Amino acid sequence: MKARYKVEGSAADGQTWTIEGNVSGELPDILTTAIHDSFGQLTGGKAVFGHPGLGCRGPYKVARFELVVL
Repeated sequence: MKARYKVEGSAADGQTWTIEGNVSGELPDILTTAIHDSFGQLTGGKAVFGHPGLGCRGPYKVARFELVVL
């Protein structure tokens, strides 16, 4: 199974962020992979930030997690 995920959330200081990616495998493994990938992108500075230059330090809050099977 192939899927696309999108995760949206917030961090300290009012920062917002969005992460998107693709995963493949079987349930529930694709959910675990999507969560690990999105956290890696977020902490690696590869997310799309709502307020560039504000920084993105934790704590992190996930507001929306979307997984679409392709």
